[in-house]
Amino acid sequence: MGQKIEAALYLHVPFCQAKCLYCSFYSVPNALDLVPLYLKALREEIRLWTQRVSQYRFVTFYVGGGTPSLLEPSFYQEVLRVLSRELDFFPQECTIEANPEGLTLSKLKAYRELGFNRLSLGAQSLDPRGLKILGRRHQIRDILQAIDLACQAGFENISLDLIFAWPGQTLKTLRKELKSLLSLGIPHLSFYELTFEPGTRLHHEMLAGRISPLPEEEIVDMYYLIHQELEKKGFSHYEISNYARPGYQAKHNLFYWQARPFLGLGPAAASDVLGTRYKNISDLKSYLKALHQGVFPPREEERLSLEARFREAVVLGLRLLEGVSAPELKQRFGYDLRLYYGEDLDFLIRAGFLEWKGDCLRFTFPGLLVANQIQARLV
Repeated sequence: MGQKIEAALYLHVPFCQAKCLYCSFYSVPNALDLVPLYLKALREEIRLWTQRVSQYRFVTFYVGGGTPSLLEPSFYQEVLRVLSRELDFFPQECTIEANPEGLTLSKLKAYRELGFNRLSLGAQSLDPRGLKILGRRHQIRDILQAIDLACQAGFENISLDLIFAWPGQTLKTLRKELKSLLSLGIPHLSFYELTFEPGTRLHHEMLAGRISPLPEEEIVDMYYLIHQELEKKGFSHYEISNYARPGYQAKHNLFYWQARPFLGLGPAAASDVLGTRYKNISDLKSYLKALHQGVFPPREEERLSLEARFREAVVLGLRLLEGVSAPELKQRFGYDLRLYYGEDLDFLIRAGFLEWKGDCLRFTFPGLLVANQIQARLV
């Protein structure tokens, strides 16, 4: 067999204590009694994939949710044992998501001893009002304690997820948050603009007129402020929402943004392997039932044409501030970036949203602020 293809592996843990007001990810509150059945189903899903993905070597592993840190280390010990036995699984980066509340030193040490070398902490805000509006269960002191315990447990690669532009936030309060945040010495930070996703409680509150999104111009000012303050402190703004100190970029997420292969396990998990996209059903009971019967869970499947994959690679790659390489795209897909988009591309460059840096096409900073609209035009 020739050289294997590097790929990423994602595990979705659907369990949580309660849905946050803004959350649109698939999760099931108060269902920890189903964890043994879920573990059994995961074993079967991994087994079903074993022969199909033998051409891949999985070099990153990411456990997301839900709230993965609700589950005991023994759960992950068994998952990792099965993955190592059934797949070519040698992750260089191994991430687990956690919420600040309920973390203990013993649990974090156990995760670290199992091989997890990156912790993604769902802080969301360092402002008590922000935590309340977002419906978080923890307090500022819980975030600080979780970081301290993670460091004691041996985690050096720690990432914090933050949400900005929540109702009531101002440039002044954001500046204060950033000052507190930058004093913590965290090497990776993700800043996501609050979106009022349909079906969430925040969306319902907005429709009822009880809260309102911030004005667009204030959100733009906040985005500029975050960018400026973090870059001043040595962070590289390497992706639309992500900032890292040198050497701490999220290797797993780069597989998504660079349109490289990834396999997803668990309900609601997505995959892009074997030239096909898969998306498992977002329903834990249906997932468990199918795998109990020894078959894949109900899922969407889509096989993209080479042209569609090229367009997707352009759109995803533009999320990275380094942009997309025209020669690399030509080598992978056979399409010339300049010729393919032609006048559309010329217009976006003249408008100041995109620019060439050598052979790489990338967003300008004003372009980042309207990235969704630009990407929709290119896809």
